[in-house]
Amino acid sequence: MELYLLGTGTCHPAPGRTPPCYYLNAGPERFIIDPGPGAVSRMVEAGVDPFDVEAILITHLHLDHCADLLPYLFTYKNCVEGPKRDVHILAPLEFRTAFAKLMDVFGQWVISDDYRIEIVEMSSDTWEAPGYAIRSLPMLHSANAVGFRVEKPGGPSFAYSGDSGYCQELLELAAGVDLLLAECSFPEDDAMEGHLSAGELAQVAVASGCKRLALTHMTPKVNPAKAVEAVRKGGYRGEVFAGHDGMRIKF
Repeated sequence: MELYLLGTGTCHPAPGRTPPCYYLNAGPERFIIDPGPGAVSRMVEAGVDPFDVEAILITHLHLDHCADLLPYLFTYKNCVEGPKRDVHILAPLEFRTAFAKLMDVFGQWVISDDYRIEIVEMSSDTWEAPGYAIRSLPMLHSANAVGFRVEKPGGPSFAYSGDSGYCQELLELAAGVDLLLAECSFPEDDAMEGHLSAGELAQVAVASGCKRLALTHMTPKVNPAKAVEAVRKGGYRGEVFAGHDGMRIKF
């Protein structure tokens, strides 16, 4: 697998760190994860095709994690030529209701007879397809927020916390995973409920036994080098690094 970190920031504006967006190449399957503001442009700049994917995964409905979904669909309908794949959206409970309200306003611009938009609501669920499986579990954040785990039989595994505080579900999601991508929103002296500090992330990494840990979703208050150091001081012995926009991770 190869993970593209296209946005490792938050809703807090920061130079060189844009809102969340990730692209997972699971060979041959590809996925978009949390299409935050500007996601389509960032994927094109990274040299990947945003519209040739198996599914779009959305962890929760805060706009920094999903605001580019409608621009994505608008571009797909109006700018992409040739045969089009159906659009599969894996999202939290109640997403279908929220999407229907958006379609009342914008539907004529994004709905087409050329493709179907299929919404799969997930909580503690598994979405299976030939060659891979995607599992979701509830996270400690906003209503219905989830994290995702992508696995291939006999192959690598990947887990993503979305936004979450420390919880048992996150430990289960990340158990023994080859790569855990986890938020590290705030420093220890400014922790916020529903988010992870580096110290809490160290506890997650140690307890879950994840093999590698990548930090993301960092506000301007976070010093990436100090966050990595705090994770190591917390007892984690696996590889840990702070993600940055444009980073690619093979595993």
